Amino acid sequence: MTLNNVLKDAWEIGKKKCGFLVLFGLASAIVGSLSSKSSNQDSIKVLQKIAEGDMQGAKAMQELAKNPPMSSVDFILIIIGVLLSIYVSIALYRYVKKIVDDEDVDFKELLNSSVKVYGMFFVKSLLYGLAVGLGLMLCVLPGIYLAVRLAFVQYIAANEPELSVSETFSKSMNLTKDKFWDLLGYGIVAILIVLSGFLLCCVGYLFTAPLSAVFMGVVYKELVQESYIPESAPESSENNEVQ
Repeated sequence: MTLNNVLKDAWEIGKKKCGFLVLFGLASAIVGSLSSKSSNQDSIKVLQKIAEGDMQGAKAMQELAKNPPMSSVDFILIIIGVLLSIYVSIALYRYVKKIVDDEDVDFKELLNSSVKVYGMFFVKSLLYGLAVGLGLMLCVLPGIYLAVRLAFVQYIAANEPELSVSETFSKSMNLTKDKFWDLLGYGIVAILIVLSGFLLCCVGYLFTAPLSAVFMGVVYKELVQESYIPESAPESSENNEVQ
């Protein structure tokens, strides 16, 4: 596996599936705008005055009551945005795996299956975030190390939901064993791919954000082939064996 080959493969796939990738980018941007809903300008001014010491005690409480930093509607929109963004991520990961493996995509099945794996994906993603977050609090370096070693937890969680939490984390650790520096480099390239979209008046981000997922999907496929870790057997295969 070389960087040039991974970039070439990701770019070829990205060109073929450009329209669908942009749709995923657009969906991500829309739900992201919900989860980033900000407070109104009046409440911001009140908080600034409190921070500057111009408003204290009972007066500050009264002003905040009139202009709360976040309304109930804002809070609900944020929750909806977060939940939808998780769903879009699952669908994107599942779509990326199919196009990287050159499989046909049934979007109805893709969207329905993304709902079915939502719960376990959420749990595994939460644990992944906690692990990396705690690592970042411990002098940053442990967080970077865990982010690289567990880089494929969410990708595996979306595409192999039958794996337990420990199996999902173990598979990512096994895939990335002895490849820390290489994968750190690939991760940096993936970030640069996303950032390159902002050079085109930010519109390019709608393509480069999902393209970075394709890039890492290609990396994942190469790692699986190199380390001979088989994909989990589909349920249909298990049923046939029983018969």
